[in-house]
Parts: sequence; C-alpha cells; structure tokens
Amino acid sequence: MYAQYQLSSRAALAARSEYLSNRGGLFSGKTQALKETTGTFSYKFGDGFMAMAEYRRDWSNRPFFVRGNTSMLLNHQDTATIGLVWWYGGKQGAW
Repeated sequence: MYAQYQLSSRAALAARSEYLSNRGGLFSGKTQALKETTGTFSYKFGDGFMAMAEYRRDWSNRPFFVRGNTSMLLNHQDTATIGLVWWYGGKQGAW
C-alpha cells in the first residue's frame, strides 16, 4: 500500500507499507511473516533538484535481523536515510 500527500508545490509526505508471508523461507531463508512501514518527506528546491528524508521500520514474527556485529538476532530493524536527487533534461510535465 502506498499513499502520498502533496503539502505544497515543493513539499510532499508519503507512506508505504508491505507484508510478505514467507512460508518455506523462499525469499529470506526462514519461514516468517515480514512487514515494513516507510515514511518519506520530500522537498523540491528547484527544477531538477530534490531532497528526501526517510524513516523505515522492518519487523518479523521471528528473530531475523542482525544488529551490529553481534550474533544476537532481533525481530525488528529501524533505518533512517537522507538523499539528494539531481536530474536534467528537457522533458516537462507528466511523463
């Protein structure tokens, strides 16, 4: 599921959520239910330049995620990202 709300002509908030029932461990190597939720704020500084800040939480019904260099597994993982995007070209409007 994905939703985005345009706060202004330059700023937007977005949210995404996913669920994977991984029976037999085909994708992760372990039978589990994997879930994730992501929130993103984006801001366009001008034509061809945008910054984004993102927070993501992944979790499972079984201990799966490694933290640091320890051998202890956790059932969740949090990440935060800041990104800059630059693009160029003559295309205007909707793609």
